[in-house]
Amino acid sequence: MKSISIIGAGAWGTALAQVIANEGKDVTLWARNFDFASEINVLRENKSYLSGYPLSERITATSDFEIACEAEIILMVTPAQAMRKILTDMKPYINADHKLALCSKGIELSSGKLMSEVANDVLPKTPVAILSGPNFAEEIVAGKPAATTLACETEMIAQTIQSAIAAPNFRPYITNDIIGAQVAGALKNVIAIACGAAKGLNLGESARASLVTRGLAEIARLGHAMGAQYETFLGLSGVGDIMLTCSSEKSRNFSLGLELGMGKNIAEILEGRTNVTEGVHTAEAALMLAKKHNVEMPISTAVHKCLNEGLPLDEALHAMLNRPVGHEL
Repeated sequence: MKSISIIGAGAWGTALAQVIANEGKDVTLWARNFDFASEINVLRENKSYLSGYPLSERITATSDFEIACEAEIILMVTPAQAMRKILTDMKPYINADHKLALCSKGIELSSGKLMSEVANDVLPKTPVAILSGPNFAEEIVAGKPAATTLACETEMIAQTIQSAIAAPNFRPYITNDIIGAQVAGALKNVIAIACGAAKGLNLGESARASLVTRGLAEIARLGHAMGAQYETFLGLSGVGDIMLTCSSEKSRNFSLGLELGMGKNIAEILEGRTNVTEGVHTAEAALMLAKKHNVEMPISTAVHKCLNEGLPLDEALHAMLNRPVGHEL
């Protein structure tokens, strides 16, 4: 088997490929169609998602799953809602010797399942890890330093993947809390939408800080109810990722919330976007999990109602500010 493949030639998949290739390793990058893969190979650039960054000659793009699955380690960098279909398409070429690292931050809307659960449904014999942390693709591909969480229940598999993808400027730290890393990574996108809306409404930095803090508290409540460790939410996939996503207009979810706060409707915002904004789907899926585990999530609920049920932002804000004030912990 070759060393490593990446399924998904968007910005994040391409950035990860460049990090690994810069360490002297060959990388196969799977793209959605032949023309897209050929363009990457000829131009040595991903003009559609990461324009302006020359790509290493060690990166070879393909649209053939059979070729991509020759690698022992496969990073899945596809939209969360497409994960099940793509894994199903790959299934004929995958076995128990492969190691999957799921890099998509989301919850399957149709089932309410985490990405690891989706992978286990489709490929029950294949080991799965989660890669999730405070990482912007353009900063990573530019070689700026960053760290991330690599969650896996098996230490040996985690170390194998860690050694394959680690670089001086890209530092994956291992945990065994596969649930916590996924819950944190997915739900911070919902809180980021709320923070963006607060900025759009000109509510101030104090409001944003409060949303981040209370948002992290409700994420941790849900994660703990699902079996996660509280400490995970203080790490890179928790505090780290929520700090990044909830404070920068580079974040797709924050910028979506910002446009909402400035008066655009959700259909209008999504129509003008080529990249997936996972928080829109995750807000609805989060409520499914909250009801299942009997966890109160007022911020996520408000975001869901604004995105998917047409609740005006001012009414959502009024409802949240008139909630009873309770204990912090």
